[in-house]
Amino acid sequence: MRTSKSAVFLFELMIIILVFTLAAAICTQIFARSYTMSQESRALTMGSINAQTVAEQFKATGEAPDDLYFDKDWEPVSAGDAYYTVKLADKGSTAEMKSADVEIYKSGENDSIYTLHVKRFEG
Repeated sequence: MRTSKSAVFLFELMIIILVFTLAAAICTQIFARSYTMSQESRALTMGSINAQTVAEQFKATGEAPDDLYFDKDWEPVSAGDAYYTVKLADKGSTAEMKSADVEIYKSGENDSIYTLHVKRFEG
């Protein structure tokens, strides 16, 4: 029994379309994951920069600066519109040494995305 050439051609075409569809699905997942990683990396970078700023203010003055609030693009906003919050928390200061943690929080989450330990010698 002979098979027609068009049937073989259509079968090969279906296999090729299936392979390209799988490749497109894999590429889409990779691009989506890379975008998510890029956003997380940007948040960590901007958080560390702002944490350093608060830490330097604390080291210079010895006073805890006010909390800082930022939107998704790391632009300063009011507390009600905040997506990220930068807080300085006292961690067991003594007469000679002030110790604090600068923490970056995402709104609605209790775990910090970045923490910077700061100490200031009082002498």
